[in-house]
Amino acid sequence: TAVRQGAKSVKCLYRRDRENMPGSQREVANAIEEGVEFLWLSAPEAVLHDSDNEATGVRAVRMRLGTPDMSGRAKPEEIEGSQFVVPADMVITALGFDPEDLPVMFNEPALGITRWGTLKTDFRTLMTTMEGVFAIGDIVRGASLVVWAIRDGRDAATSIDCYLKAQSAEKPQRLKLAS
Repeated sequence: TAVRQGAKSVKCLYRRDRENMPGSQREVANAIEEGVEFLWLSAPEAVLHDSDNEATGVRAVRMRLGTPDMSGRAKPEEIEGSQFVVPADMVITALGFDPEDLPVMFNEPALGITRWGTLKTDFRTLMTTMEGVFAIGDIVRGASLVVWAIRDGRDAATSIDCYLKAQSAEKPQRLKLAS
């Protein structure tokens, strides 16, 4: 998606090799076809910033596959002294699919949670069970495609605009997306 949105280059760091990645091989192949470069056996450690707090890169470390873990997959192990920097002016993180205990994390016990551990929202307005708080993307849908998060973000922007203008956000106008 980043390539389609105009990124000059996209790099994806992953701590295992392609054969041991649990994700969709078809999606990886499609991403490579679109120009995404995968840095296999690489684990991000930190996002680097300049004095204006703008991203300048990602500090990462090379990995090797060790003995299998409880799931049977080879466990990635850090190669000591193998740190490197990937220059970047934007960093997008994607770090797994297990939900956090959101009411505790946000210190908001009234925050509604579904039985899957995602936030409850009004499907039309995208507002959570807390007045004036909106949510979209994986925190609502669970693990999903970034294109859905982008679509939800556009719809949420409309709902938030209506909410802030004290208008009804019951039926936000859907934006037409370019194909």
